[in-house]
Amino acid sequence: MVRFEQQVLARVRQGKLLNQQDRVLVAVSGGPDSVALLHLFCAWKTALNLSLLVVHVNHGLRGEESDDDASFVHTLCGQLDVPCLIQRLQVKQAHQERKGESIQSVARALRYETFTQIAQDHGLTKVALGHTRDDQAETVLMWMLRGAGSVGLSGMAAFRAPYFIRPLLDVSRADIETYLLGNQWNYRIDSSNASPKYRRNRIRHELLPVLKQFNPNIVRVLSRQSAILREESAYLNQVASKALASVMLRTDVDEVVVHQKKISGLSLAIQRRVVLLIYRQVSQADSHPRFDFVESVLDLMNRGRSGGSLELHGFRVYRDYEEIHLSAVSKKIPFQPLSCAPIQLTIPGTILWEWTGQTIEACRVEHLPQAWKAERSCAYFDTDKFTQDLVVRQWESGDFFYPFGMNGQKKKIQDFFSDIKLSQARRSNVPLVVAPEGIIWVGGLRTDHRFRVSSETQRIIALKLGSGFDAQPLT
Repeated sequence: MVRFEQQVLARVRQGKLLNQQDRVLVAVSGGPDSVALLHLFCAWKTALNLSLLVVHVNHGLRGEESDDDASFVHTLCGQLDVPCLIQRLQVKQAHQERKGESIQSVARALRYETFTQIAQDHGLTKVALGHTRDDQAETVLMWMLRGAGSVGLSGMAAFRAPYFIRPLLDVSRADIETYLLGNQWNYRIDSSNASPKYRRNRIRHELLPVLKQFNPNIVRVLSRQSAILREESAYLNQVASKALASVMLRTDVDEVVVHQKKISGLSLAIQRRVVLLIYRQVSQADSHPRFDFVESVLDLMNRGRSGGSLELHGFRVYRDYEEIHLSAVSKKIPFQPLSCAPIQLTIPGTILWEWTGQTIEACRVEHLPQAWKAERSCAYFDTDKFTQDLVVRQWESGDFFYPFGMNGQKKKIQDFFSDIKLSQARRSNVPLVVAPEGIIWVGGLRTDHRFRVSSETQRIIALKLGSGFDAQPLT
């Protein structure tokens, strides 16, 4: 049995899953895989100078049997002189709150959240999980039956940042059982693993035995296939990351905004990858969504209308003209702009427009510069056509003006924004320069026909919009 421990350790070192002096949280359910994992870590402890802490998660789904599992793990840790934490999760309550999710997926999410929190609280460097080669094969088949692409068929990774490692991912369940039997070590059997109501169990007890009739090494084959696809998937993720950077307009912790035309110009395969990358970022989930979810998001991106939105699995997609907003529903409510009081603008004078970090300067000039029509950041007005008590403010419902170049036709500001396809998220950032007679300038976008400079103009006021932290044109 010492040879088995050395063989597994050699694979662990080859995969760079453990380092000297790692502080490891070992997740132990009481079943054969996790019990073997704990014994292996105890065998490696001295050679690698490891610090160990065991956590057992009691989901409370099997009543007395769950409590007996917890007692077994606690006793085992006492015998091995390893500190142990018993965590009881409120899975049933969480399942009622998370509608649309299976109780198994809810339990898994809570379990990983618990592992992560304990690792952070105790300053641990790794969280060790007992998944085996057989678990990998079952996972691949589960995703295959769902019609997953290469991401799903890649299965589980031996290492997932920042903590999680799976040292037994290349070890068969049969080898685990032989190791335990040879050392006469006890373990628990989870009765729910025999229940046919769970898909994984049906795959394990019904589908895999049939597949083994065609290929006795099907578990090893599926595991090898997942490793190949995982390497290819990692490369595609690198390509998709560069593509995402090229189409991204802005981002924060729980929202990403991308350019609709640019992302639609990517190949379909990379579009799908980009959606998956964004989903992982804003949802903070370690799993990936189903294929039909990704296709629904892409359909809204490529064919949906402005104002269209989609909410699935706690993920929200909203199209606003050429902007696609992707965010976590529970974390972000898009387009709730802050309001501000009007700011007085004296002539001459300068104010700061905090929403874009831009300055607005007003001054008197003697004549129009030669290239004045090409200067979008500057606007010129006939001083004698309006009262000079200027204010700068955000647009309001009902605002209108007479856009220069439209022969004096009246237009609502809201309709003007729609015509130029200015996103709703940015409309409140546009400064309006307003006189008592009306709006004279939609800052950086259009002046008002009524206050234009003509051949009869004697005095001219210039307004200049300075640079700020809004790196993109207002349009």
